[in-house]
Amino acid sequence: MKSLPAILIVLCITCSTGFAASKTAPAATPESAPQAATATPVSTPPPATPAPAPAAPAPAPAPTLKLEDFILDLATTAQLTDTEKKEVEDNYLSDGPKLLAILNNDALSPLQKAQQVADIRLARNVRIESILIDTDKRHAFVIIEAKYRVALTDLAANGGWSAAAPAPAK
Repeated sequence: MKSLPAILIVLCITCSTGFAASKTAPAATPESAPQAATATPVSTPPPATPAPAPAAPAPAPAPTLKLEDFILDLATTAQLTDTEKKEVEDNYLSDGPKLLAILNNDALSPLQKAQQVADIRLARNVRIESILIDTDKRHAFVIIEAKYRVALTDLAANGGWSAAAPAPAK
């Protein structure tokens, strides 16, 4: 079934081409009959079918989140000091191995995993809020953490919270 806008477009094109053709073709009168026989007949073009509506662009693939991206967004939005930023990052890194163990534990049901992850997140958020004394910073943290919550859990499941390996000595 065609959509209403497509039907209206076809109707408008059909009406306008038929109207234009009737205005350009002279009416057959006795005086114009000989002229009409010698004149080039005016043919109306078939109604143009409207081009299909362009498909909605495919959503861009979600960028791969890194813990550093989250920390940078949080630090920028909440205007964290360097000390606060480091302490927040350390709290996330310390929870990484625990989250990885929970999320990769096949003995736990999805509900058990979700509850244990939520418990870790709640404890971590309490620690972080105790670091952020300013109310505005705490508020910004809650908003940013909620925005990244699912992506951060996926990142932890893939081992993305592991502390970076030290650079090899030269």
